[in-house]
Amino acid sequence: MLSAEKNRTLTEVGPGTPMGELLRRYWHPVAPAMELRERRVKTVKLLGEDLVLFRKPDGDHGLISRYCPHRSADLGIGWVDGDLMRCAYHGWAFDSDGRCAHQPFEEAGPAGGFRDKVRVASYPTATLGGLIWAYLGPDPAPLLPDFEPFSWGHGFVEIIMTELPCNWFQCHENGMDPVHFEWLHSNGNAARSAPDDPKYVARHLAIDFLEFEHGWINGREIDTVNAPEGVYARTSNVADGGILCMWPYTLVSGSTIEFRVPMDDQRTLNITWQYSVLPDDVDLGDRESDTIPFWYGPFTDPETGETVMSHTLNQDFAAWTSQGPVTDRSVEHLGRSDAGITLLRRKYFEAIEQVAKGEDPPGTVRDPEANVKIQLPIHSKSFYTEGMPRAVFEEKFAARKASGLFGIGGFLSVQAGRPEHLQRQYEEIAGIADTSMAEETQ
Repeated sequence: MLSAEKNRTLTEVGPGTPMGELLRRYWHPVAPAMELRERRVKTVKLLGEDLVLFRKPDGDHGLISRYCPHRSADLGIGWVDGDLMRCAYHGWAFDSDGRCAHQPFEEAGPAGGFRDKVRVASYPTATLGGLIWAYLGPDPAPLLPDFEPFSWGHGFVEIIMTELPCNWFQCHENGMDPVHFEWLHSNGNAARSAPDDPKYVARHLAIDFLEFEHGWINGREIDTVNAPEGVYARTSNVADGGILCMWPYTLVSGSTIEFRVPMDDQRTLNITWQYSVLPDDVDLGDRESDTIPFWYGPFTDPETGETVMSHTLNQDFAAWTSQGPVTDRSVEHLGRSDAGITLLRRKYFEAIEQVAKGEDPPGTVRDPEANVKIQLPIHSKSFYTEGMPRAVFEEKFAARKASGLFGIGGFLSVQAGRPEHLQRQYEEIAGIADTSMAEETQ
C-alpha cells in the first residue's frame, strides 16, 4: 500500500506537480485527425490544462489556451479565420504560436490596439497514426515515437474515444495485471452468459515482466486444464514477446494500442487505436492521418444508465471507475498477482526523480535515425504485419458472424457501440462485401 502523499504524487498531473512534470516530457494523443477535418475546432482538456485545438487551411493544427485573454470568453465557440483562431465575442484572433494577431475594434482606434502585449499559451502539435499529438513540456521537445504499428498495411484501423470519470493511473496499472484477464474478462463472460453454471477458464500459475526500452512485456503461464487454443494458450513467454505496457500510459496488444490520457486528476480520455487484420492479399499501405475513421464509444448504456459490460474494454472501464475518481491506495492489500503493479509504481517514482534532476525519462526518443518504424516485441507479430490467409480469414469471419460475438457482423471490436457504416467499409476493403443485396436494390 502507499501513503496518501505518495498516492497524490502518482495521480496529480497539473502544472508543477511531480507527475505533471514527468508527463509533460512526453507527446500525448488528443484527438483524431479526421475529427478536426470535419469540425476544425475542438476543446481539449490535457494534464489539467484547458486548451483549444484548431485545424488550419494547410492541414496543420494549432493548440492554444482555451480562454481569450480579453474577457475570458471560450475560444471553443469561435472559428478558424485563415491561420488564426478567432474569438466569437469581440473578434480577437490568435495564431498557433499564441500571439494576438488582431484586435478589430482596438486597432480601429487612435492608439492602434495593443496586440503585441497580449498572448496565450501555445503548444506544438504533430500527426501520426490518425491522431493529433501535443507536447506540453519544455524545449527541446523529444521526437514523437514512430512505433511500427502505425505503418502496418494489412489491417483496418479505427480510433475509439471514451471519457472516463477516474484518474489515469488506475487505468494504466491495468497494463501490468495479467491475472485480471482470467477473471474480469474470461470468467466474467462465463458468469454473465451462464450465471447458474459458469464454465471457468484455466487459472494463472505464474506471471512475469521483462523490461525493454519503451516499457515492459507481460508474460504469464496458465494451467493446462481448460486452456484455450491460440496465442495465449498455456504460456506467453516474455522472451517471445507479448502484451506491452509502455511509457507513459500505453498498452499494446497487436490488435490495439490503448492510450489512457490524463485530462485532469479525476478524468481520463481513453483512446483506442484498433487494428482489425485483413486478408494477406489486401495491403492498404500508408494511410493519410485524416482519413482514419473515429467514433465515440459509450461508457454507460443510454437506456438504462448502467455501465456497459459487453466488450473487453468496457469491462476494463467498469473496473477502473469502480475504484472511485482517485483510488485510495493506502487501504490496499496487495498480493502475488500485483507484482507488476508494485514494479510499475516504483519505476514511476524513479522517473519522477530523473526529471527532477534534468534527465530524460524512460521511453524518450531523440535520435531521428532510430525513430523510423520502431520495432516492438509483440507476440505473433507476423499475424498483424502480413495479414491472414484469405481462406482462413473468410472461415473465421463467417464463424464470428454466425456466433454474433464481439459486436456486429463478425467484425471484432474491443468496445461496444461501433457504427454500422464501419462494418460496410471493413467488408468492402476485405473483399467480402455481399454485393447481391446492393444490386437488388438498384
